[in-house]
Amino acid sequence: MEMEYIVHPSDIQESPGTIQTQPKTPTLSLTSSNPKSDSHQTTSPAAVATKPPRKRQHSRAEAAYPRKRAIQACRTCRLRRTKCDNSRPACGKCAGLGVECTYQENDHSTFDPASLTILQRLDDLEELLRAKNATAVLHDQNDSQTPPSVSIPKTPAPPSLERPADWRPSYINIETVLTWPVFDDQNFNERLDLRSLLRSDKNHASSPTLPIPADFGLYAAGQLLQQFLDNVHIFNPILEETKVREYMRAASFNGLGWDAQSCLLLLIYALGSIADPYGNLPKITASGFRQSPEFLQGESFFFAAQNRMGMLLCGSGVIEAQCFFLAGVYLMATLRPIEAWKMFVQALACCQAFSPQLSIPDARTEEESRMEQSIYWTCFKSELELRLELNVSEKSVWDLTYPALFPSPPEGLKSQGEAMWFFYLAEIALRRLGNRILNYIYRYDSSVDSDSNIEDAILDFEGQADGWLQSLPPALSLETTNPEHKQYAALRFILNGHLFDCNEMMYWHFIVDAIHGRAHSRSTEAFVRKGLQVCVQRVDINENGFYHRHHGTWLMLRSCTRSALVLLAAARCAELGPLLPEGWEQAVAKVMTMLGFWKGESRDAMDRLQILETLAGVVAPGILKNR
Repeated sequence: MEMEYIVHPSDIQESPGTIQTQPKTPTLSLTSSNPKSDSHQTTSPAAVATKPPRKRQHSRAEAAYPRKRAIQACRTCRLRRTKCDNSRPACGKCAGLGVECTYQENDHSTFDPASLTILQRLDDLEELLRAKNATAVLHDQNDSQTPPSVSIPKTPAPPSLERPADWRPSYINIETVLTWPVFDDQNFNERLDLRSLLRSDKNHASSPTLPIPADFGLYAAGQLLQQFLDNVHIFNPILEETKVREYMRAASFNGLGWDAQSCLLLLIYALGSIADPYGNLPKITASGFRQSPEFLQGESFFFAAQNRMGMLLCGSGVIEAQCFFLAGVYLMATLRPIEAWKMFVQALACCQAFSPQLSIPDARTEEESRMEQSIYWTCFKSELELRLELNVSEKSVWDLTYPALFPSPPEGLKSQGEAMWFFYLAEIALRRLGNRILNYIYRYDSSVDSDSNIEDAILDFEGQADGWLQSLPPALSLETTNPEHKQYAALRFILNGHLFDCNEMMYWHFIVDAIHGRAHSRSTEAFVRKGLQVCVQRVDINENGFYHRHHGTWLMLRSCTRSALVLLAAARCAELGPLLPEGWEQAVAKVMTMLGFWKGESRDAMDRLQILETLAGVVAPGILKNR
């Protein structure tokens, strides 16, 4: 019987420097290509002798293995399923989108199915041979003793995956920094549970609210919607403005109902109530914000939306995901990160119903597909960055891989100009770079991997970051001083913050090793200098947004506080004193002033301010005098 191998090739897990896809295990099945048996057909020896020799025919198995062409599309074109012109260093599609163009060399996914089958069978045979050899050696050694039970050994993992039992990555958060030996004498152990600290914050427990005005009509709703579009939606464009205005007109005639559309409107009104343009000085202090009419009105709308969210839990459409995501944005803007993370998780759960792997392409329009991709990406990035900061994955690193899809910018951005379009693409590209760095850093182990490997990887990441900077249009250039581009200052502020996040990740390993007193070479010392310089630069860059309330305010407080703690830790190490950049003391003082502004609204800001004041009093008392 002739047997035919049917192989389903899979995407192989990629290296840190490329866009990642979800790995699948190749499966192998056997099917008969000839259902009729020919066992009873006989041929006489004479007949065989008289037949002329024939050329060997190709089996059906060979026909099932068509060879692939050698030319391979770039990663972006493969994910988007578009034709690639294979231009180097960037193909025409990637150059037009302004994104990084990468070709994956030596990828098993370029092998034809036959080669994949052979590789799989060789692995199986190798494992069987190892098992037989281990069993034979065991029997030879045991003459008269009772042989102990031994499990069949598995194929050893690559050295880079063989971690010590007590190995754990050095997480990039405040609580990890406070556990460094350089702070042992300060006894910060009782202040490491961030979630308990946030749960004990009673500032939001019983916030008074104002009833929604009886005369709240189309004009007032339109003003709040415009505030939302100008100051919130511009950074996370997950809504179609025309649809929202249709919902608003319907609600003005029929009143707010208990459906998803009404819930969405209430959340938009809540965010519009507290939104402020970037660059405006705060009208009131953070502690007084709780009693302001803007906050009380926002809470009224949010409370009304909460009463409708229970109806959305069983839904899995775009509007349900939009509602939960905007609820998370409101909670982040009012410094309630744990509650916000729950909302982002629920929004991401809604997205699973229309992820690219589950959706039927013919059942939706191109615009619907684009909106699904946009909300899926937005929910994922918000949940991931908050999960890492809250240290939800304490003892294991959860999946840090962004979705394989490469979302297209929403059509609505075209009407807002080229800068908004490029901002959307630039943020995606930068977050993917940060994701690749993060995955590499969290996998790296100095006891196994060589220093040259990580140095080469960081140099490669630096090159990618420089390439990203060069790809920005003039309106979004981080070095621009053109007054015509002032309207895009908020977009540049966000991109700059993400870039410093990437830089911090690059040099984090070297900072940790240096502060722990581990030996380092002259080349790694340069990375330590860069890491400490990033800490000062981050504070200086974020200073313009210290008092601006938005989706990322709490994350900004955390990242700047972390930078201040790293500088104080380095100052406590005598050998690192010469590496501290100029202005580090002023940077620490600026962070303390920032935390002083927000301490009345967030208990963790108050606690971290007290820690900085304690350390500054020990390391550099002049910081406290000059505040």
